[in-house]
Amino acid sequence: MDTQAVINKLLSILPQVLILALAGIGALWLSYVIYRKKGGKRSFSPIQIITIFLLIMWFGTVMVLTMFSRGANFEGWINVRLFSGYKSAWYQWSLSEFQLIIFNMLMFVPLGFLMPLLGMKTRRFMPVFFISLAVTIGIELSQMLSRRGIFELDDILHNTLGSLAGYFIMRAIQDSIKQRKLAFKATGLALCIPLIFCLLFTGALAVYHAKEFGNLSIRPAIKQDLRRVEVELAVKLPDEAEPVSLYVNDKIYNPWVGKKMAQVVGESFGLQLEDGNRIEGMNRTWSFTDTSGSRYVFSYSLLDGGWQLYNEAGESVTMSEEEAGKHREFYESWMQSNDILPAEAVFSIQNGNMLRWDMRHSVAAIAQEEKDFENGLIMLTPSPNGRKTPHDFKYFMQENKYVRKVDVISPAQAYEEVLRGNFYMFTNLKKKDLLRIEQYELAYTYDSKGYYQPVYRFIGTVNGEPWETLIPAI
Repeated sequence: MDTQAVINKLLSILPQVLILALAGIGALWLSYVIYRKKGGKRSFSPIQIITIFLLIMWFGTVMVLTMFSRGANFEGWINVRLFSGYKSAWYQWSLSEFQLIIFNMLMFVPLGFLMPLLGMKTRRFMPVFFISLAVTIGIELSQMLSRRGIFELDDILHNTLGSLAGYFIMRAIQDSIKQRKLAFKATGLALCIPLIFCLLFTGALAVYHAKEFGNLSIRPAIKQDLRRVEVELAVKLPDEAEPVSLYVNDKIYNPWVGKKMAQVVGESFGLQLEDGNRIEGMNRTWSFTDTSGSRYVFSYSLLDGGWQLYNEAGESVTMSEEEAGKHREFYESWMQSNDILPAEAVFSIQNGNMLRWDMRHSVAAIAQEEKDFENGLIMLTPSPNGRKTPHDFKYFMQENKYVRKVDVISPAQAYEEVLRGNFYMFTNLKKKDLLRIEQYELAYTYDSKGYYQPVYRFIGTVNGEPWETLIPAI
């Protein structure tokens, strides 16, 4: 979710939050009236009343964002591996993952920022720290028990740090006002947390750009615990491996390629761009409309450089094979003029109404040959009524340039990584599970710098259900 998406989400829930805040203020005011009628002496200043209102609004916003905007799709998941979010962001080299870390801190900045305005007790560090910790743990427990989220130790850390950052900022403001000059000590404390994370991210960038290869998203942020899992190996694994070819593709993890193709597609088919690009995980998307008002979406994948243009209406398109074939010349000419159709691509018509172009190379050939190659497919469904804009256009053709031969670990060494739990699974293995590995094969996958790296694919079953995973070979 990018910044614009977050802003849109906040604006959409603003009415709900205002209603919740007003209801909370009403309940507190009623309690205060009853308290005064029973002889209570304490009064609240206008600043305290405004602060309470803002805190209720903040709490309502957080609850809507973290719980009420989600379905009950999580089965009480718990992640107590500290810094697993950093590992995930590093391996995926994902802007969205880094933004999530920052967003989790920023979300709690208002709590620490506002608490010193409530009174003298909440101007001290320890009360703010424990209140912040209690609130974030309470929210994490609520998410887990309601199955609307995951209880994550990283979230508790980031939420608490965000609240403390807000607290230090407010204390710097209060001390500067009190001293009638800049309070250097308090200001230094206020800058500590932002500076630490600036140094952290700057260091990550420096390390990333200093190394030759990129990061592999197949590496797990959390290892599998195989201590009580039975593992069976039903295939013989060689102890040695020959060097294989390494390739690179400059369109991988390159958002400028996606932006350029979105522009080319829009101009070629007379589409009007509605807004800027949106970040959706590892995809970048653009929205268009044509002259008739039909909406189209262009989506570019950072992971493999593929893209898709599709009509958002999603209506079914039927036409004869002969009609579909008549569109071939136009679209082939368009792709050739934009240098995105390999000369040796094999054409076919699929399902009677889909134009398809294929380029296939076996993994054995890719591993042994020492030359550039193109691989992938293009699938295009023409629009009805003679419109030139495709109804659905999927482009997954990759152009890989040969780099050199590289040494790789053996299948037996890769299997050792499996035994250490260094592989990704959506649902973690549990006690008494049976993992049976029945075969392996060499495969390739892209890293975050566009290198087409060799990997080993292990195939088998978990408790009789199909299973497979990828292990880096370099």
